[in-house]
Amino acid sequence: MLQPFEEPVSDLSGLLGKHIIYTYSNGWEYEMYYKNSDTVDYKVRSGSVGGRIVKGQKVSIRQLQTALPSQNVEASESEMSSYMISWVEPTGTSVVQVLNLNRREVRTVILFPDWVVKEPLKTVCFQNEHLDLMRRYRDQGPTYPIHPKIMLGRLHFIEHCTLDNEHVINPH
Repeated sequence: MLQPFEEPVSDLSGLLGKHIIYTYSNGWEYEMYYKNSDTVDYKVRSGSVGGRIVKGQKVSIRQLQTALPSQNVEASESEMSSYMISWVEPTGTSVVQVLNLNRREVRTVILFPDWVVKEPLKTVCFQNEHLDLMRRYRDQGPTYPIHPKIMLGRLHFIEHCTLDNEHVINPH
């Protein structure tokens, strides 16, 4: 029996190791590598924070299904290739991404703190070299109001790489 807030184990084998590039309808382009079951690396290739690079971002990943296993309903292959990925960045930005590899689409909700919307260029860097600074900006704020951005994107590149490959997203 599952405890409160405990999730069933997800089969992440269809996602882990994937390196994708996608573009949102507003023109923002991202490159993402699902490094392992709790880590992603990514590069913002264009948009208001184009040039931002993050390695080792801790995430939560779950495979999405329309039916719970106990309902004895087979999920379609398209449904089985859907995943929800969520994380909170050192900047205070929260992200929830729903990725469907078969349909080659990504739906994302980004919750930007007020300071990031007012001064996005402060986040354009190889974040790993500036973690203390990002946390300081976050703590100085202002955080509120939070600015939600809901986006739909299309994947135009998918490849499979080995897990924990440090060379997929290159910061230099």
